[in-house]
Amino acid sequence: MFDKDFWQEVWETIRRQKMRSLMTAFGVFWGLVILMFMVGAGVGFNSGVTAQTRAMSSNTVGYFTFPTTIAYGGFERGRHWVITDADIHAIEQKFPGSIHDQVLVLEVPSPGETQLAKSDSYSDMVIVAGATDNYPSISPLRILDGRFISKFDLIESRKVCVLGEHLAAKLFPGQEAVGKDVHLEGFSCRVVGVMRKTSPLFHMGPNESESLYLPLTTAQLLYNHLNEQNIALFHLNEEYPSDKYYRQFGDLLYQRHSIAPNDAEAMFQVDLKAQLSQMSVVGDGINLLVWLVGLGTLLAGLIGIANIMMVTVKERTQEIGVRRALGAMPSAIIRQIMCESLVLTLAAGIVGLVAGFWGVYLVSSRLATEEGSLFDNPHVPFIAAIAALLVLVAGGLIAGWIPAKRALSIKAIEALREE
Repeated sequence: MFDKDFWQEVWETIRRQKMRSLMTAFGVFWGLVILMFMVGAGVGFNSGVTAQTRAMSSNTVGYFTFPTTIAYGGFERGRHWVITDADIHAIEQKFPGSIHDQVLVLEVPSPGETQLAKSDSYSDMVIVAGATDNYPSISPLRILDGRFISKFDLIESRKVCVLGEHLAAKLFPGQEAVGKDVHLEGFSCRVVGVMRKTSPLFHMGPNESESLYLPLTTAQLLYNHLNEQNIALFHLNEEYPSDKYYRQFGDLLYQRHSIAPNDAEAMFQVDLKAQLSQMSVVGDGINLLVWLVGLGTLLAGLIGIANIMMVTVKERTQEIGVRRALGAMPSAIIRQIMCESLVLTLAAGIVGLVAGFWGVYLVSSRLATEEGSLFDNPHVPFIAAIAALLVLVAGGLIAGWIPAKRALSIKAIEALREE
C-alpha cells in the first residue's frame, strides 16, 4: 500500500525540478485543452448542420437554370432559358403523383441582375425575385417583422414585397419597414415583412437578408415572364426517392428545351438528400480529424513526460544504485518512477480538462446569441472527457514505465560508480 512517506518522496522528487516539471506538465495541459476545444467544435458543427437542416425535407430535388454553354439543336451557345408551367405539367404526366409540393422562384429581370430599389429617402441596387408562398418551407429563413408572401398575394398578384433585414436597414434606417413603400423600376410595392437568412450553408434563391421578394405571379406579370421561373424545387412523395428520379426530371427538362445532354453548365441539379448525406460524411470526417489532431497533441505532451522521466532517472542513477544495493525491490523502484510520471500527467490533465470545459462553455455561450451560426451548442460530451482521461492515465503510466525499465537495467555496482 502507498503510504504517506512514499507520496512525500514522490512529491519531493518532482518539486526539486520545479521549472522542468512545470514546462513538461504544460505540454500535457495544452494538449488536453486543444483536444477539448476540438471535440467541442466538432460536436457544435454537427449540431449546427443538423439544426439548419431539421426543417428541410430531404426528399427534395432542385433545378437552377443558367445560359447554355454548348450549341445544340440549331441553337447557339449562350441561350437563356427558363422552366415553364408546361414543363412541370410534363413532369407530372410522365411521373404521376411524384410531386408532393413545389417551390418556384423567378429572379427578375434575369438571374443575378440587380435593379434600383428606392424608398422616400434612400436607394440601393438589389436582386429582386418572385417566390411562392411556401418558399420558407425549403429555404432557411426567419421572419423578423410582418409576414411572408401569402396565397392571396399570389392569387391577386398583389404589389407587396418582403425585404431582407440588411436591405430594410439601408432603405429605412432607424425605421420600421413594414407598411412603407419601395419604388422599383416602373412600379411601387408595399412592404409586408422583413426576413433574415439563417443558414450560410444552403442557398435556395437570392440571399434572403439582402434581397427583395415579390409574389411569384406579380414578378411574372410585371416583368413579362408569365408561367416562367428559373428555380424550381420539388418535394417528392416517398415512393419517388430523390436520388433515383432527380436526374430523370433533369433529362426531361433538357429534352424539352433542346439543350445538349452534356451541357452541365446549363442547369444546376441538386438532390437535397445527397447534399445532406455529404454534410453528414463531412461531419464524421471532422470528428475523426479532431480526435487524430487532439490525441497527437496530447501524445506530444506525454512524450515530454517520458523524456523528463528519462532525464530524472539519469540524474538519480547513483541514488537508484544505493537503493538497490540496500535491497530495494525492483517493484518499489518501478512504482515510484511510474507514480512520479502519473502525478505529473494527472495534475496537468485535470487542470487542462477543467480549463477546456470552461473555454468551450464560454465559446458556447457567445455563439448562443448568433443565429445561423455553423456551430450550435458546442460542448464536450461526458463520454469524450472520460475517454480523454483514460488515455491520459494510460499514457502517463507508459511514460513512467519506459524510464523505470531503464532504471532496472542499470546494475547496482555500475550505478554506484556513476559520476
